[in-house]
This record gives sequence, C-alpha cells and structure tokens, in this order.
Amino acid sequence: MKRIWLVFVFVLGFGLTNTNSWSQAVAGRADPKNPQVEVSYYKVPPGRQDEWLALYHKYHYPIMKYSIEKGLVVSEQLFTRQQHELSPDWDFMIIIVTPPPSKAKHDDKTRGEVIRQLFPDVEDYVRGEKQRWALTLLHWDDTLLELDPSKAMSLYEPQ
Repeated sequence: MKRIWLVFVFVLGFGLTNTNSWSQAVAGRADPKNPQVEVSYYKVPPGRQDEWLALYHKYHYPIMKYSIEKGLVVSEQLFTRQQHELSPDWDFMIIIVTPPPSKAKHDDKTRGEVIRQLFPDVEDYVRGEKQRWALTLLHWDDTLLELDPSKAMSLYEPQ
C-alpha cells in the first residue's frame, strides 16, 4: 500500500510540476513564416564538463553539421556561462534555429540512417551517446516564440 501511495504522489507531483501544464496560452501565436528557435540546457557533474564537451563534439555535433549542410537546420550555437550563477543551474546551452515550417526541408534519410552513415561503428556511437547522457544530470528544452515588441500584443488573444 505504501508503494502505491508513493507512486501516486510521484505521478501527481510530476503532473503538477510539468512545465507544459503551467505554460501560458499562446493562442495561435506561432507563425509558420518565422524560423523556429529551440534552446536546450544541460547540467553535468562538476569537473566533467570537458568530458561532456568531447563526447558532444564527437557524437552529436556531426549530426548537427549534417543537418546544417542539408538545410534542415539554419544554425546551432553552443554556449557556456561566463560566470557562476545559482539558478537556473546549467553548464551548456545550445540554440538551434530551424527554417520556418513553411520553408522546412525534409531529408530523404531517417535519423537512424544518418547516424549509420556518419558513424559506421554504431556500437562506438551508442557507447559514446550513452556516456554523454550518463554525464547529463539535467536536461531541458525550450522552444521560443518570437514576439514583435513594436505591436500591441496579448498571449491569450488568438492571432
């Protein structure tokens, strides 16, 4: 009974803290003519940042480079903090810009096919990605919606 109660509390707690459930309504504000911006944050154990970066550079960056060359992604930028901050606690931030949905290109290959093309030794790729994610203590993504500050606006009124 105690386990069932703990599972219930965990599920309820996760549901209440899920950022999507608390998001502001943007009421149709996404414009298919605007580029899409995604920001990803990564927190890794103290002193392991260089190891995470090496794994990222070896196993993830080639996929992003391929995506940029194919026009699937406009740009990717990798950042770290210039100074220590208490909150939010992250070590790396990646900003990925993709073309507007109305101009998005599609690859004839699946992500798995791209990975196999870039990494013929798939077992090495899997080990590297597992290690990179094992070093990742926290990860979250935000998708940004650009607002035009020169116009009166509401996040709740449909556009």
